[in-house]
Amino acid sequence: MSSSVSPPSEILGAPANPQFALADSRFRYWARTLSKFVTTQLIVQAVGVASGILLVRVMDQREYAFFTLAFAMQSTMSILADTGVGIGLSSIGGRVWRDPHRFGQLINTALRLRRCLAGAAILIVTPILLWMLTRNGASLGYAGVLALLVLAGLGFQLTTVVLMVVPRLHSQINRVQLLDLLGALARLAVICTAYFLFLNAAVAILATVVSIAVQYILLKRWTPGSIDTSAAESREDRAEITGIIKSQVPNSIFYCLQGQVTVWLIAIFGSTQSIAEVGALGRLGVAFAVVGAVMTSIVLPGFARCQSPQQLRRLYFRIVAAFVLFGLTLLTIARIFPDQLLWILGSKYGHLRNALLLSMGLTALNSVITTMWSLNYTKAWIKYSWVNIPAVLIVQALLLSVLDISTLEGVLRLGILSLVPTLLLNAVLSYRGLTQGSLLTKSA
Repeated sequence: MSSSVSPPSEILGAPANPQFALADSRFRYWARTLSKFVTTQLIVQAVGVASGILLVRVMDQREYAFFTLAFAMQSTMSILADTGVGIGLSSIGGRVWRDPHRFGQLINTALRLRRCLAGAAILIVTPILLWMLTRNGASLGYAGVLALLVLAGLGFQLTTVVLMVVPRLHSQINRVQLLDLLGALARLAVICTAYFLFLNAAVAILATVVSIAVQYILLKRWTPGSIDTSAAESREDRAEITGIIKSQVPNSIFYCLQGQVTVWLIAIFGSTQSIAEVGALGRLGVAFAVVGAVMTSIVLPGFARCQSPQQLRRLYFRIVAAFVLFGLTLLTIARIFPDQLLWILGSKYGHLRNALLLSMGLTALNSVITTMWSLNYTKAWIKYSWVNIPAVLIVQALLLSVLDISTLEGVLRLGILSLVPTLLLNAVLSYRGLTQGSLLTKSA
């Protein structure tokens, strides 16, 4: 008569298979990390939603239109000031983040390049911002004040964006969360104070400047503990990032136009009311910000550090699938509960049922494409990305002949259909990067 004795590992409740034990341990770690991060991020986004909805409901449409234009132009300047620097930071940083001196060289090199690019961006975009504001009813003096506030925010943002790479690549999740939370609280505090005194576009932009300034101060205090802040710039890093910049200049300029295409077209062909409506509907896409924060702070740094082609493929498809599923869920909610969502924005925007679904669709599709592009540039899988420019221009030329871009719905439809070539291109870039197994594909 034989008897079977369970292995000690099973008796103790531990997996007998070491590989299973490792996988289970990793799953538990990431589950705890994501759960904690998402919980905190929900608080951050709740504060952000409170700030945004307060602005939408309290400010008149004219002032909110000015705020929307200023915010769009600040985003444009920020994109131009990056122009490939972020790609270099992620690609090189994924290799050198363990060496404080080497990482410090990379950070200082990136800071210098961003400042040079920002100077050019300011000269180009500031006159356009002033023109768009005055064209839509702002006095020249008021437009000048708004432009100065935008430039102040850009000044803090130039350094903050680069230094933020340090805690992210070091997986200092608590610090990343604290930065997000304090920034959101600072913005809400300024807006709430102004609510009882005086709230207009200038104060709304000032609140954003204060938020970025708080993050800037904290990052300047924290980064010396992780990198050598006195390290000299690296010629090798400068050469590699400069090569990426040269290949990305056309794409960055084009993306500036395409990323804000709805605001640009409405500002030129539409009305001040339509500009405010575009900005207000954008507030309802805040749910994507939660997932985007997880992506930026946890997923992308892990993807950058990963050096296994097989694991990269698994990570890539899981990440993209999660974003697609999330987007479809929010679209379904917008379809079933349009009146409830529009109630959040106030009675001024209650008539935008058709535009709501289009706006959410545009946000969802753009979120998926941004995720794919972020994964691609993290590994510098950007060869032939220039193809996006002629492809989108051809599609838009065809769309302009059949769509009425003087209406909000027409502009939103143009925005959605214009993203199709970009979606297909990013799929091709991802396929090339994943199948070739090259972690450091050089840009063309």
